[in-house]
Amino acid sequence: MMTTALWVVAGALGLALGMPNPLWQGPLLALVFPLALVRLGWGDGGVVPRRWSAVRRGWLCGALGWVCVLYWIAVPVHEFGMLPWLLALPCPVLLGLYMGVYGGAFALCARELAVLRAPSWVAALVLGLGWYLLEWLRGWLFTGFAWAPLSAAFVPWPALLQGASVLGAYGLSGLFAGLAALVGLGLSQGLRRGLLLTGVAAAGFAALWAGGWSVLDGAPAEGTGGVDVVLVQGNLNQNVKWEPGMQRATIERYLTLSRGALDALPQDRGAALLVWPETSMPFDMERAPGFVAPLRALCRLERADLVTGSIGMDAVTRKYLNRAYLILADGTDGGLYEKEHLVPFGEYTPPFLDLPFLRPLLQGVGTFAPGRATAPFVLSRSASEGGLVPGLLICYESLFPELARARVRDGANVLVNISNDAWFGRTSAPWQHLHAAVLRAVEYGRPLVRSTNTGVSAFVDSRGRVVMHSGLFVATTLHARVAPGTETTVFYRLAPWLPGCALAVCGALCVYVVRRRARRERFSA
Repeated sequence: MMTTALWVVAGALGLALGMPNPLWQGPLLALVFPLALVRLGWGDGGVVPRRWSAVRRGWLCGALGWVCVLYWIAVPVHEFGMLPWLLALPCPVLLGLYMGVYGGAFALCARELAVLRAPSWVAALVLGLGWYLLEWLRGWLFTGFAWAPLSAAFVPWPALLQGASVLGAYGLSGLFAGLAALVGLGLSQGLRRGLLLTGVAAAGFAALWAGGWSVLDGAPAEGTGGVDVVLVQGNLNQNVKWEPGMQRATIERYLTLSRGALDALPQDRGAALLVWPETSMPFDMERAPGFVAPLRALCRLERADLVTGSIGMDAVTRKYLNRAYLILADGTDGGLYEKEHLVPFGEYTPPFLDLPFLRPLLQGVGTFAPGRATAPFVLSRSASEGGLVPGLLICYESLFPELARARVRDGANVLVNISNDAWFGRTSAPWQHLHAAVLRAVEYGRPLVRSTNTGVSAFVDSRGRVVMHSGLFVATTLHARVAPGTETTVFYRLAPWLPGCALAVCGALCVYVVRRRARRERFSA
């Protein structure tokens, strides 16, 4: 019983400390989480736990770990949802209890493989594929919650991220989980066997690291040319930014910061690109021409294209739209992008919870509609002239590989993520959010620029290296010259087929294990 409790705690702490957290992040510790789940399902000393016991242990380990990772949810629920702490604090607990289900499923998978006496290499492969499928399912089920995949823990070590260009973030998570599973399996098979399996896992990890370094040391994926890009972080107080009296002050702050940054650039530059955060302009830009006029003047005077976030109104449904607008360097409109994947409970109530008895509790939830205008922007300098074609991802959308793939498919050669992370306060959430966005750059070989209201704003190259980033809750600007990404990654080609292939291989291996056990039982009879 004590051993079980230790593995539960170790796994939870591994997840909590492996991801960005308020104390200290150790990326390698994240691998303790799948390792612990394997031990909880596989058992010790040849004693395999009962099916329900394995599920319960894995669920408890996952739930505790995820509550620690998602503790920050209580902050926006209390500060902006206006719920007292007594009701806000259980929110991350409830979400953690749901997330723990995936831990229970993984531990159950390990338990069933132990019952079937699967060879270690087969068990590790099935567990790695199972982890991949569970993360993929988590990114889709109930509109998807793809926060903090296992691979995101390794963003501080870009060499270990390069496999995402082949397998994607979920596939890379599965590979890490499979290597961790080898170590977990070795712990139950004696010293000699345990050292052998641990050595194989270490060699696999070292191969990933060495392969990643060789990619990082190679030629950059970006093409020639490029554009001077300026990110503006206004640091507006979320509690007052929507007040009518703050609208002029908000515009003036962004104009002042932008002018200062653009005036510092070389005078012989071409058209620059300004990127302002999600809802940085707290009004409907289509219905406030007087407020938009200074923005057009800035673009004309400074020879800069401007991407800025604002809100709009759907003419049919009369619901709000979360938009990004493009104003070209000549002051004319260059198009708009509408957020298509909304935040549940933040921007809308999921249909399966839009029930009469819950409406009083959820009455503060925004009434936004998903958008339809999602094509990449075309800037003043076209891609054929060495310019950028930005594919927009607003806030939460940076978590989903399929949305970034759609932007690249439509011609985007740089990913632009605008967000307003002021909701999270001074917690770990802004850093966790950044880590998720970084994975999109590696998956599709596209540089990523990220502009937020209060941080973390950042430039990320196409290999997942954070070139520079801002701090939290400071008004600042960042400047870098960004060249378009031109390569087509293996993952871009394989992405639609990977879940089905993983399921097929997993099924084939399970059939092999079942038949192998049946043969052994016949021979021993």
